[in-house]
Amino acid sequence: MITVGIKQRREREREATQQAILQAALEIATEEGWQAVTIRRVAERIEYSPSALYKYFEDKEDILRTLLLQGFQHMVAALEHIAAQEHRPSDRLQQMAAAYWDFAWHQPTVYQLMFDLKGKIHEVEEAKAAFLVVRAAIEEWGLVSGVKMSDLDQAVEMMWATMHGFVALTLAQYISGGPTRAKETLTQAVNDLLLGWKTRLDATLPSNGH
Repeated sequence: MITVGIKQRREREREATQQAILQAALEIATEEGWQAVTIRRVAERIEYSPSALYKYFEDKEDILRTLLLQGFQHMVAALEHIAAQEHRPSDRLQQMAAAYWDFAWHQPTVYQLMFDLKGKIHEVEEAKAAFLVVRAAIEEWGLVSGVKMSDLDQAVEMMWATMHGFVALTLAQYISGGPTRAKETLTQAVNDLLLGWKTRLDATLPSNGH
């Protein structure tokens, strides 16, 4: 008979092995790119047989998807942390952009996995959750600022494109002045975006601000 204690220990061991597999895949990707990640390479790194890995993940795609989901969970947590703090709506949006940038800068390999080569966000619930956090913050800004947002989803897409664009250019070392200047420029760009929404009287995206 298997006791509760034994079941719990086995579950902890299973979770530890799963994390070791995920970490090994991430290390290989960081060193050589995601195309280098294979079941065999991961197994070699943790000194398992390739067949043993299938006890923990269905295949390579299952490993990558788990890492991708974890990445979005961490991103959402960072954005929600900012959303929960007492800030002016405009400051909150700038700080969300800074938090987004920090996540991508400190976890560039995971960030790359979260987006395909064309920059398209993966269609997972966690990605939608991140979208909704930003959406709520923009909606609040519009209400406080007196700006009627005629297409809130489009507004989120504009801000997301701004954040992702700065991240992509910074990681590719196309932004002069290094990461500190890039982050500062991103927050300024978000501020300018908000100012543009507020002052463009005839824009489709926000309709008349004050």
